[in-house]
Amino acid sequence: MSNNSFERGSRISHSYIINDEEVKEYLNNCEIPVESENVVLNESLKHNIRYLQKNSIEFIVTVDGESTTIPVKKSFPSSLITFFQFGSLLIQRSHLDEMEQKPFVSPSDINQLKKIEREKFVLPTKNVALKKGIDFRTIVREAIHDFFKKEHSGSTPLLNTLYWFIFEMYDTSSKKKPYKLSKCPHCETKDIYLDKDEMNFSNYSWNCTVDKCRKEILITDVFRLFEKIDKHENADAVSIITYLENVIESFFIVHTIKSLLEIEDGLVNRFLFVKDGPLSFGGETANMNSLMQNLITHLCKSNKISLVGVENSGPFVDHARQIKDRLNPGQVFLLNNEHIYDYIKFGDPKTQRYGSTSYYSGKFIYKSFDERIYVLTLPVENHNTYYDQPELEDLNNIEEILMNVDKLRCDIYENAIIPVAIANKLISLTNHPSSQILERFAKKSMGR
Repeated sequence: MSNNSFERGSRISHSYIINDEEVKEYLNNCEIPVESENVVLNESLKHNIRYLQKNSIEFIVTVDGESTTIPVKKSFPSSLITFFQFGSLLIQRSHLDEMEQKPFVSPSDINQLKKIEREKFVLPTKNVALKKGIDFRTIVREAIHDFFKKEHSGSTPLLNTLYWFIFEMYDTSSKKKPYKLSKCPHCETKDIYLDKDEMNFSNYSWNCTVDKCRKEILITDVFRLFEKIDKHENADAVSIITYLENVIESFFIVHTIKSLLEIEDGLVNRFLFVKDGPLSFGGETANMNSLMQNLITHLCKSNKISLVGVENSGPFVDHARQIKDRLNPGQVFLLNNEHIYDYIKFGDPKTQRYGSTSYYSGKFIYKSFDERIYVLTLPVENHNTYYDQPELEDLNNIEEILMNVDKLRCDIYENAIIPVAIANKLISLTNHPSSQILERFAKKSMGR
């Protein structure tokens, strides 16, 4: 049968679906977000931004991650591994100021910004074993733990930063109680308490407190990613990839903040941290949100933490484009529950709070002075209060952060900003040639 015959057959199959009365009726009952002309903007949520006379931000740091999952053996396409690559990019604001004064930006100017630190990580994802006789859940847990065991940047491993983070070691007055783990990854007994003083520092681990178990619990188990991995047949780690990528990106930022605090008091005030995507932890990792909130609240007492999440796609970006002409240049529109559930997501604003378990930040739309549109998140002290009734004052240091976002404008992607766009380009694993190279590399390394 010719390819044309297959194409005709495919079109015929599509026509059956399109003309099916049951399908038509179902689609007629579906709702999609309203058109832009039907969107009503609450004027009290609009705020004009005035840039500060002085810009105290001297450096911009961004972290971006990419992943690609590939088969490692042609005869076993179900055997999968996932390659992760993370990029940490440092930009001096003075370079951006110099570029602003030039009529054209040369390749050498951009090359000054491309000094990126790459970190690589391979995760067994399905039907792959590193050691015989060990269940797949443990294989994945140990792979994640080994990655966090590396120093990456600075003189201490990410494991040390995670310990510092969950036990609030940054606050000398804190009397942090033992950390309550949801359950043991081995015996699955619920509510296992991990005492910081009883940790085995050689591997950042504890033993399960249940006498019949006593197996090793790793500090990285606090992310709870193991809960999404079945210990029995057909186990895979596909469902944790997005969450793991976000966790690692976030902890590279926390790791940098910790390093700056250790180098010099007040040094962190001179940095802007830019994260690709919203400031949040989702799924099983959502328990990190309250801990991140505690860190930011503490640091804001004596430091000025500038941290922003930038969204490049999704329903909020679609909506921002819809209402772009309804905002003035240099204006922000704060997003509350009512607006989100009326025009962007489906739900009831009276009974639901947007991102109540996953966000430690407030979301808003910003139309820059050169009329670019951005969907951004900044840390907020009280997430629920913000989405009930957001105020500009909830978003600390917003004027200075947006002034620097304007400096980071970039035309690589629509409404992109320089560090995220460059980091994404430099670490990308998802384009076709890169995927093929990685697949050949994986097979060769594993003797396939």
